Amino acid sequence: MAGTFAGQRRPSIGWSRLKSVPADPLEEMGLPSKGDKEHKLTTVRLLDFRTQEIYYKKIVDRYMQFCATAGRSDALDQAFASLTFQDGRSNNTVSSFQAPHNSMESTQTPQASQELSIIMLAMRKTREAIVATSRTDTFALRAYLFIIRATILTKHMESYHPALLHLFRNIHPSSALSTSEQHEFVGYYILDVACRQGDLAAAYDLRKEYHYKDARVETLLQALVHDNWFVFWRVQRLVDGYQKRLMEWSNDSMRKHALKCLGKSYLSAEKAYVEKAVERDWDQLKQKDSVGWELNGDIVTIRRVKRK
Repeated sequence: MAGTFAGQRRPSIGWSRLKSVPADPLEEMGLPSKGDKEHKLTTVRLLDFRTQEIYYKKIVDRYMQFCATAGRSDALDQAFASLTFQDGRSNNTVSSFQAPHNSMESTQTPQASQELSIIMLAMRKTREAIVATSRTDTFALRAYLFIIRATILTKHMESYHPALLHLFRNIHPSSALSTSEQHEFVGYYILDVACRQGDLAAAYDLRKEYHYKDARVETLLQALVHDNWFVFWRVQRLVDGYQKRLMEWSNDSMRKHALKCLGKSYLSAEKAYVEKAVERDWDQLKQKDSVGWELNGDIVTIRRVKRK
C-alpha cells in the first residue's frame, strides 16, 4: 500500500476545495428570441409551461424584495429613475428611458441598479417565452399585467409598449381582462399614445374604440390639445404612480411651452410662481433648462423693458 502512489503525482487537496460560484437563478436563463448559445439548454427549458411559472415566481419574489429593501416611496422612485437600458443591460447614465427632469437625482448604489436590471431582463425573458409558446392562458395574463406595471415604472417603453399590444391583441381575446383591469390598462395605452408618441388623434380613437371614460384622462387629453400647462401639472398631482410615469413623457414639451408663455407674458414674477408653473425648482431651471432669467431675492426678472 505504501508504494501505491510511488512515482505517481498525488491528487492535489487544493482542487477539491474549489467551489463554483452559485449562479443567479434569474440570469441562468437565456433569451428565447436570441437563441442564446451560452444558455441554450436553459432557453429550451423556458419554453416549458411549468418552468415559466417557476421562473416567474422567482421574479415576483425578487421584485417584491427589491421594493421592500428600497423602503420609502421616494427611494423607490430614485431606484426606478436610475435604471437605463442598453442592449438589455443597465447603467447609471441618463437616457431617454428616464425622467431625469422630474425625478430626484439618483442616490442608488450600483448594486441596486444592477439588481433591478437583472429583474427587468428576467421579465423580458418570461415575456418572450410566453410569446414563443403562444400561451394565452390565465398565467400569461397575470404575468403580462405584472410585467407591464413594473416596466411602466422604469419607463422602458421597449418592454411595456409591445406587452400592451400583445395583451390586447392576443391574450385578452382568450383570457379576458376583468372590467377594472381593462379600464386600467386601456388607460395606460391611451396615456402612452398621447404622452410618449404625441399622437392625440390616435389617443382619442382608442378612447372611442374601447368606450373608455375617465375624468382625469379626459382632462389630461384636453390639456395636451390646448397646451394647458396649468391643468397638466394639476392632473399629474392627482393620478397614481403608473399614470404619472406615462405622463412624464410630456413633461419636457409642456415645461418648454410654460417657459415660453412666462417669457412673453411677464416682465417679472415671484420665484415660487415660476417654479410652480414649470414644476421645477430654480436651481434646476438654471442648470438643466439654461434659463437666462435673473433672480433678485424672491423675484425673477424675466425680461427688461428696452429703452428707446
